[in-house]
Amino acid sequence: MERYKVYPRGFGANSYILTADGKNAVVIDPSSYAVIRELEARGLVPAYVLLTHCHFDHVMFTQELQAMGAKVICLDKEQPYVNTEVDLFSLAGVARKPFTVDKTVSHGEHFCLAGVSFTAWSLPGHTSGSAAYLTEKDGEKWLFCGDVLFEDSIGRTDFPTGSLSEMRESLRFLKNLEGEYSIFSGHGEDTTLSREKAKNPFLTDI
Repeated sequence: MERYKVYPRGFGANSYILTADGKNAVVIDPSSYAVIRELEARGLVPAYVLLTHCHFDHVMFTQELQAMGAKVICLDKEQPYVNTEVDLFSLAGVARKPFTVDKTVSHGEHFCLAGVSFTAWSLPGHTSGSAAYLTEKDGEKWLFCGDVLFEDSIGRTDFPTGSLSEMRESLRFLKNLEGEYSIFSGHGEDTTLSREKAKNPFLTDI
């Protein structure tokens, strides 16, 4: 399995491309046209789009990938907010680009997309349906956590459906995990769970 990170511009979020066979790709949070360029450069077809939450900066190019044949998946708790004011398109002054959710997953569900195995975790706080997706390569645990946990920080909780108390419970869930995890966040640089447990004030405070 290969992983490619696509860095954003402006308000965009980090996007990630995973492929198990070098042909079909799972795109996590397609935030910019750079995702399409990366797919084309690597000869990959977008088979699935996996969303950590529905905010505009994470879903901006979902519509285009769906038009290319990708199936769109998100957590069941977030699906009702897709294509609503919760997505913050209006707040950002950006025209909404509607798309359809083809399938939802629930907390603790194991599923496979284009040969890549995932486990979904419900981690509310940034939005009520925020999700993290866990996969593994050669024994290394990769956690794609959207705007739940960043290097030295966390996602905001003051947007619609956000909750500081729920965020604290989600952070407690992460802090109680045993072993090492590579953290791939929605914004900023990659980090590890052990580092955040030791240095992130929002985790050390719990």
